[in-house]
Amino acid sequence: MDVLRAYLNSLFAAWPRTAQVLNLKREMLDTMEDKYEELKQDGKSEHEAIGIVISEFGSIDELMHELGILPVSDDGDKVVVSKQSAHEYEKIVRRSARLQAIGWLSILLGVAATMCIAALKDNGAFGNWSSDQAYLFAVIVLFVFVVPAIGLFIAGGNGKDKYTMLENEFELEADAKDSVKRHMETFRPLHSRLIVIAACLGTLSPVALLIAGMRGETEIAYGAAIMLALLGLAIFLFAYAGSIQGGYQRLLQLGEYTPEKKEENRVIGRIATVLWPLAFVVFFVSGFVYGRWDVNWAVFPVTAVLFAAIGGVYSMRRKTKMKTKA
Repeated sequence: MDVLRAYLNSLFAAWPRTAQVLNLKREMLDTMEDKYEELKQDGKSEHEAIGIVISEFGSIDELMHELGILPVSDDGDKVVVSKQSAHEYEKIVRRSARLQAIGWLSILLGVAATMCIAALKDNGAFGNWSSDQAYLFAVIVLFVFVVPAIGLFIAGGNGKDKYTMLENEFELEADAKDSVKRHMETFRPLHSRLIVIAACLGTLSPVALLIAGMRGETEIAYGAAIMLALLGLAIFLFAYAGSIQGGYQRLLQLGEYTPEKKEENRVIGRIATVLWPLAFVVFFVSGFVYGRWDVNWAVFPVTAVLFAAIGGVYSMRRKTKMKTKA
């Protein structure tokens, strides 16, 4: 029916022409035509049947929202994010920030506990335990901390797949932009306090290692464990505050989430997915295979410096290329 097709075309005009949307439109047309034929067989006139079909289907906004599909701007190039979608994204970001921050804290505490166990074994605290038994116990303790952390990371990522469009070009509705700005301003004082506390913990953490070194070589591992625990708390606060602030900046396309920065962030993110797992592999191999728990903790600050250096070099080279093109 041409009338039903025209109605669906107007209904879907504000939505992106993706495969998912086109399939949905096709399914709706088939359903509407079947309903139209049923009504005609029941004795309804053509105009009555069309009116009933259209009134039963009504708006598709709620269905699109449930599917995580957002409308496009008038020029058809950008997705438009509504106030409701922006608020739901804020909730998902807060939940993800909390879960992933706890996950990082759990991993660092697990590493710290593993170092303590290795030090206790070297100091004879486990009596007649063999080295293999002590290391097996350390592995079990590590898994107790790390396995839940992996679950937290996975849970923290749930729900974000509906908002992959934020990685590309999009627009916020005017009232949505005002609302997000207010929420970011409300969060700003807490963000500042958390960052200051995290910076203090991170700066003071090496003091534990220095004090342990002054007490003797056998105490270094304990000092390193305390340092990692303090770093875990610092990372917890950085991750929590930074993720929430990043969510606001992503919606408003500020800071690291401007259109120019998005491609750079994607590349640096790929580097992080390789560099940090490699750092953990080096840490565990050097500890469990070579027994160097006294020095292998240094792989984490070295990796952090290396990651920052790689990111800085890439950013500088990209800016240079952009200036050359301009």
